[in-house]
Amino acid sequence: MALVNMDLNNYEEEVGFEVLPPGWYEAQVVDSDIKEGGKGQYINWTLDIVGKPNKVWDIMSLSNDISLKRLKTMAVCCGHPNPNFLADTEELHGKFCQIRLKIEKDKTGTYEDKNRITAFKPSKPSNTPANQIETEAKAEPTKKPWE
Repeated sequence: MALVNMDLNNYEEEVGFEVLPPGWYEAQVVDSDIKEGGKGQYINWTLDIVGKPNKVWDIMSLSNDISLKRLKTMAVCCGHPNPNFLADTEELHGKFCQIRLKIEKDKTGTYEDKNRITAFKPSKPSNTPANQIETEAKAEPTKKPWE
């Protein structure tokens, strides 16, 4: 027996995640880390799936053109004010976008299937704050010059 004497009051238990069927999901960026890998730095992203207890993770290399295009696409879809320049990954924390998931199968049989993000697109208008929707609805339609 190994005694650990650890107070775990400040920790929540984790529930396992189900693999979601392929398709588009509303997600919120909740965390990011920059790490050093064999081919340079990369970003580890954590996103929550809205309305589900699932999280998904994504990795983007900072030394790969394809990953940098994905990073810009993510910034655009999250509504970043200047997607041509991202100073800190935390600028996307709390932002929403839609993500397309596929199921990635482990070819070795060692690990369980997992979801993988394959694309990003902007959130549906339903995620626009209610007061902004009301303001837009009340706006007078612009008249044509001949009216």
